[in-house]
Amino acid sequence: MKSKSLFAAMMFLIPAMAFAGQKNSANVTLEQPVKVAGIQLAPGQYKLIWNGSGPDVTVSFTQGKETVATAHGRLADNPLNEEAIETVTAADNTTLLQAVDLKKISIHLENATPTAGN
Repeated sequence: MKSKSLFAAMMFLIPAMAFAGQKNSANVTLEQPVKVAGIQLAPGQYKLIWNGSGPDVTVSFTQGKETVATAHGRLADNPLNEEAIETVTAADNTTLLQAVDLKKISIHLENATPTAGN
């Protein structure tokens, strides 16, 4: 009897945990070097994790178990439902990550400000 109730609990708990774990994270591929909060990120695969209440969030970029950059951001709806990486060019010709567009939301990073003429 004990194993049946444990099995039943696991059947409901595992999917719930998987859903909760994916709620505020996404995998992102950067095709070019970009700066996030003053940190240069190389092209590659990153896990994006955002925490916070309301539209203001803290966004972490991780590779494996290591957090490589953290920035403040703002969540917004993504009416186009298209995934994209938005960048701007800074005055020193570096590329800043401005936003990450996911299927339903966009995460706009505060560190990216366009230069005059962009």
